[in-house]
Amino acid sequence: MCGRIALGARSKAVPPGVRAWWQQACIAALIGMLLLSLPGASRAFAAVSGNACPTLDLAFGQPDVPSLPHLCFLQDETQALGPDDVLAGRLPMDRRDASELVFRHNQSAYWVYVPLRNLERAQRVWYLQLDYPLLDEVDAWVYDLDTGPGAAPVLLDMERMGDSRPFDARPVRHRLFLLPLEFGPLQSLAVVLRVRSSGAINVPLSLHSGGSAIGWAQDQGLSQGMFLGALVLLALFNAALYLRLRIRQPLYNAAYIVCAGLFLASMSGLSFQYLWPGWPWLANRSVPLTETLAILSLLWFTRHFLGIDPDRWPRQSRLIRLLARAGVALFAVSLFVPYALIIKIDTVYALACMVAMFGLGLRHLRRGERAARWYVLSWLVFFAGYLAYGLAAFGYIPGFMAQERWMQIALGSQMFLLTYAEVMQLHDLMDRALGIEATARSSLQHEVRARTEDLRAAMGALERANRQLRDLTLHDPLTGLLNRRGLDEALDQFAKSGEPAARGVLVIFDLDHFKRVNDVHGHDAGDAALRWVAEVLVNLLRRRSDVLARFGGEEFVALLAATSLEDARILAGSVLDHVRRHPVDLGDGVTIPLTLSAGAAEWRPGDTPQSLFRRADENLYRAKASGRDRLVADGAAG
Repeated sequence: MCGRIALGARSKAVPPGVRAWWQQACIAALIGMLLLSLPGASRAFAAVSGNACPTLDLAFGQPDVPSLPHLCFLQDETQALGPDDVLAGRLPMDRRDASELVFRHNQSAYWVYVPLRNLERAQRVWYLQLDYPLLDEVDAWVYDLDTGPGAAPVLLDMERMGDSRPFDARPVRHRLFLLPLEFGPLQSLAVVLRVRSSGAINVPLSLHSGGSAIGWAQDQGLSQGMFLGALVLLALFNAALYLRLRIRQPLYNAAYIVCAGLFLASMSGLSFQYLWPGWPWLANRSVPLTETLAILSLLWFTRHFLGIDPDRWPRQSRLIRLLARAGVALFAVSLFVPYALIIKIDTVYALACMVAMFGLGLRHLRRGERAARWYVLSWLVFFAGYLAYGLAAFGYIPGFMAQERWMQIALGSQMFLLTYAEVMQLHDLMDRALGIEATARSSLQHEVRARTEDLRAAMGALERANRQLRDLTLHDPLTGLLNRRGLDEALDQFAKSGEPAARGVLVIFDLDHFKRVNDVHGHDAGDAALRWVAEVLVNLLRRRSDVLARFGGEEFVALLAATSLEDARILAGSVLDHVRRHPVDLGDGVTIPLTLSAGAAEWRPGDTPQSLFRRADENLYRAKASGRDRLVADGAAG
């Protein structure tokens, strides 16, 4: 090249002195280009060219930068570069806005160069924020670029963060990665970031002033707290339903809400910040573990909510059990399988389970089950947020923080709809139970009425049977007259009724020589004689108020109510006369002559049934002693 310049100079008749100067200048330029191409040569000069990586100017009152524009980055596939290699600028760097720094799973590290300049003549504090918490390693170097011409940048600070390192190693205790930058007046700083992770990599960098960073952190804490608080309330509500009703369905729903909440807390970095800040291993593993537990809880909730009984739905029941067993195995292997592999397997498993549960819900919806409508709707709402969230988490689309908020809305809506569907199902079950109870009550009332009628009929029959039994116990089976027990009751009632003067007369009749009848003619003839005497008494003495009884073997009693002694003598005498004049006809021309002896006693003041009966019996004894076939009453014999 220098020869061509010299040759051109000669052809134009350039003076020798000028031509020598051009040759010396050309040689100096070539030497400079050679020095710049040597390793580390650029360190003697300024950092990465400002034309390649434009500096972001910061001024007082300037709004926050939600996404840093035109950032320089490069991919370190061998993970062998250092921050000096980035500052030197000898490696080609790409430019992209921070919202587009999204990379899928790989083993590379990524370097990002962020030059900043404070335009104020006062000290200012800004915060560089990386809005993706699921990064294993986030290393940051802060350099002072105001070191003078030709001087190398000075390292001011170095921070090593990431969820593979203890949480307390972060310069700011926050679920996201915050790097404080202290600017002097008119100072220029450069931040070199190295990011590496076993999962997808998002580098959504934003910049916040000191005051706005505090306000933003408070707003984020409030929104996260409200969301998690709502989940806690839903979980407690379902736990209360379980304790009150003792059915497993609300218990599984509460477990799903808790596990899904822990999954989102792990994805957002909250669990690492508050639950296990000193356990980096668990911070990584908590994502697949809690996701698997949430899916298992939801599987069992679905089984109970949709009523998938093995006897009624054998295929659906087998599918639920198969997915549950796979989830248990996946939970176990999640403890030692590399995160980059297990998170992919876990995501495929979760999607398969979700599709299966959604399909089961559709199947039951087509059967007209009312609660299945809310179940299917909850999945439709959930899928809308989950797909966007998953694509952002795996690096397929930018805007992880925005998708996180959509995921919270979708998941919260799904949990609310599931709980509402659960309550509606319980409400329907209660209505059905109340309807069954009302039907049963109506049927029971009808049955009670029928049984009551039957009972009344039975009681009537029992009463008739009791009356018949009473008649049997109070009447003589041979003559049909009252027996001795019946006579006792009649005498008691007789003693308690009416005025003493009008109570009546008691007459005792006795068959004369009745033993002779039995001895001569036999007991059948004796029974016929007794029945015939009873018939005579009924025909001649029986009034409604009169009482006739067979008192002993051959003795009969007539209680003549409201009858005077004289009338009683006449009535009793007619009985004796009729028996005397009419022998008993035994058939075949055989007759038995009979006579009666009688004793009568009139009721007197102060009498009792026993004293009345005693006087009548004494009068009967006197009648028999006087020759039989006669009546003896109080005061006279007949």
